[in-house]
Amino acid sequence: MTTQEQPHNQLVEVHSMRMSFADFAELHGKKIIVAAISIILLCAIYFTVSTVSNSAFEEESKRWAGLGFSQQSAVLQEFAQKNSGTSQALIARVEAARVLLAQGMTLFASTNVEIKKEATNNIEKAIELYEKVIDDPMLIPELKAQSLLNAGKGHEALKRFDKAKDYYTQASLLGDKTGAGALAVKYLKNLQDNQVDLATFYKNFD
Repeated sequence: MTTQEQPHNQLVEVHSMRMSFADFAELHGKKIIVAAISIILLCAIYFTVSTVSNSAFEEESKRWAGLGFSQQSAVLQEFAQKNSGTSQALIARVEAARVLLAQGMTLFASTNVEIKKEATNNIEKAIELYEKVIDDPMLIPELKAQSLLNAGKGHEALKRFDKAKDYYTQASLLGDKTGAGALAVKYLKNLQDNQVDLATFYKNFD
């Protein structure tokens, strides 16, 4: 190869490389751009989801902390109202109903007219709260069975035996997977077998 041919060949190689790069860019340039944009979007989505998830987790934690261990029905109901639509609100309503029912049952035997009236009102309110939560799809089976069982207890105390049987029956259908459901089976049988005696018993508290 002569000295004059060397520069010429180098120019040909450079030109060939440029053409190859141009062809590659033309063929794959759009794909590379699309891929780069996709990666950027995926990164943006990831960081957005991570931020939202962390924020949601923090909010969830705050709600659990806010629920606390209050034994005051009014406080629990207020919490439930402020956090409506959350699992914490649902649990707060169940707990508020339990507190009201316990208070009502404790005072139910009182001979004082005003206290007796308060006891009856508490039981009525407890039943009302239970009836609001039992069909909530977020309610886990155990809490649903407990709610049905306790609503039945309330109706039984108020001598609404047919209503009590209905709730006990519904709770008993969950007896194979919940403790409260299994207990409801016993309450139902006791009421069916001893309704006359129970009616006489509860009449003593009129």
